[in-house]
Amino acid sequence: MRVLLIGVDGLTLRIVKPLMAQGLLPHLRQIYEGGAHALLRAPLPPAAITRWQAIMTGLPPQRQGLIPGYDEYDRCLLEAAAPRSTMSVVGELAQEDAALWSHLSAWGRRVLVVNVPATYPPRPINGIMLSGPPAPPFYAGLAYPPDFAARLLEVIPHYQLAPTWRGLAAWFREPLVEIRRLLADRSALLDMLLREAWDCCLFVLHEIDLLQHLYWDRVLDLSREVVVCYGLLDELLGRALSALQPSDLLILLSPYSFQSIKRTFHLKEYLRRYTPHFPFVGGVAPRGAGWPARREEARLLAPLPARRRWRVCRLVTSPERSAEPPLAGGSLLWLPASSPLGGYAAIALADHLTEQHIEEFIADLQAQVDPATAYPAIGDLYRDETCPHSQERRLMLLAHDGILLSQALGQRQLWGAGEPCYGMHHPDGLLCLYGAGLQRSVLRPVSAYDIVPTVLAALDLPLPAWLVGRPLVGARAPLARPSPI
Repeated sequence: MRVLLIGVDGLTLRIVKPLMAQGLLPHLRQIYEGGAHALLRAPLPPAAITRWQAIMTGLPPQRQGLIPGYDEYDRCLLEAAAPRSTMSVVGELAQEDAALWSHLSAWGRRVLVVNVPATYPPRPINGIMLSGPPAPPFYAGLAYPPDFAARLLEVIPHYQLAPTWRGLAAWFREPLVEIRRLLADRSALLDMLLREAWDCCLFVLHEIDLLQHLYWDRVLDLSREVVVCYGLLDELLGRALSALQPSDLLILLSPYSFQSIKRTFHLKEYLRRYTPHFPFVGGVAPRGAGWPARREEARLLAPLPARRRWRVCRLVTSPERSAEPPLAGGSLLWLPASSPLGGYAAIALADHLTEQHIEEFIADLQAQVDPATAYPAIGDLYRDETCPHSQERRLMLLAHDGILLSQALGQRQLWGAGEPCYGMHHPDGLLCLYGAGLQRSVLRPVSAYDIVPTVLAALDLPLPAWLVGRPLVGARAPLARPSPI
């Protein structure tokens, strides 16, 4: 038996089901209706990197650590204006040898790893690794073994990981052209890889995610130009099916889906207005109590268009200059740096904030309700779940369905209209299992942690004690409950 895992960022049933019903995606329909499928649940935060790490390691974030290079993108800092030693904490990935490809290599299984996030630089494995984002678009150091890069460029001369200067003109003219080209290149790459000797192939596609972020309005309308992209994905799946034996297992999964942006909540503007109000006389910041002595030492944000205007300054003086805590005698600077289209924001809380301050902030945040729809801005809020290895206290905010947590500043209103042309992540993912004698069935929702045990069980390998998931195939698999599709 072999295992082929194909990951498609953002694959959304509400989009592909109508296309399958029209007969436009025959291979995807074969996989979806011919095997077992289930809702895929993944851990917090709902960032792509966190979810892929859970899928590929079988470990929760508490044991993964932070991914170098993603710290600035997947976290949202709520910081006091007082100076700090560091702006962010970047750790090394915990239990690096827990990655699925490392485990398979240790057992002598040949594994192919392609475009999986956070695999740059490539690791020496028993097989081939072509790094996924974040990584340079393409050069020899993107692959292991190094000679695979030369072989790849012979087949796909202009292969690249993401749109770059080579396709810049086409990208600015019409990004759909580049997305279609990238999908065609991925299909040729998979065809090349499947001719190799392998026991497990892990292949990830990011182009559907990019398509739905940029053209969600056209996607919802099933416009011809975007349906072509789904057709290219279906052709890729057809190549995969033609290369598999009846005993092989195909795993098709997406760590999240997509949804429309119906309304916008300006989170950064809200955080700025929530900052304790300290008046300015004549537009000049007061001196003393920790405020900078010179205006050029302050980082000033645009004043609010309100009846009483405040300015928020970043303090550059040391805490020793004032005996008062910043909350009592100075302003705060709230610095969100989240992924708005990811539908979440992680907030690190300043050390000096008391539990009462935090509870008051949480209560006020949860009370933010859209005056037009009566929907809250925040769907769920969690404490201390994002970065357990850090000493900082954190909040994880999950946007209410269809609510974009915007970082725009200088807004007159905290609430605004949605962005119909853009799509945003929805936390629910999708898992399909096909082949290996599996019956047509629907499983109860499964966890991202179940993927590693499933692959190991399918390859008749022992399950490490550190795994928290369960295999979905084999003798210990949960019973599938047949259900109409």
